[in-house]
Amino acid sequence: MNKKIAAILVLTFVALIILALYAFGPLTKKTTTRVNPVSLKPAGYQKVAVDNKSMDFVAYHNKDFPENFYTLEFPKGWQVIPGKPGGFALNFSGGSGTISLTDVPDNSTLELFVLSQEEPKLKKTVGNYKRIDYRKLTLNGAEAYQLLYQSTRIGEQDQTSQTYITGSDEACIITFTTHKNEFSALTAIFSSVTNTFHWENK
Repeated sequence: MNKKIAAILVLTFVALIILALYAFGPLTKKTTTRVNPVSLKPAGYQKVAVDNKSMDFVAYHNKDFPENFYTLEFPKGWQVIPGKPGGFALNFSGGSGTISLTDVPDNSTLELFVLSQEEPKLKKTVGNYKRIDYRKLTLNGAEAYQLLYQSTRIGEQDQTSQTYITGSDEACIITFTTHKNEFSALTAIFSSVTNTFHWENK
């Protein structure tokens, strides 16, 4: 067997291993771009008290990744569209939001991840980042951390709430952004939406 044939065999073997990792192994989920249609179908309505007023909320069951099924409810009238797989993009009067999944390194805790990786990244990528508040929460049995910050975009000041929720596989991030002057009027709704979050049992 000459060197040329040996090199072709080695390259073929490596290609098969990479293909197997993408098709069946740990790279499968990371490269999946398909959103499960079930995730975008409203799964029921209920009345939710927000600042002593009753509002209609719509439930969504995200079924994109079996390890990360979850339920979240949004006010009726909010536009809920596909985000990255495992999440949603939101549009509502006065602002926008996203729901996404993120991998937390095995050698870290969620809180350490937020403070040592996420916040420094925000400081570099968000204009005039300024932390307003940081707190620990518990959401339906899941440990969570909420980061509240202000930023500047195209000369306008925005305010953002970013809540990181611990999961068995990945963490979920709930983000809401509005103009700084409108944030306080929507805070109760944001809290009500966040409080509806829960991981689903397999």
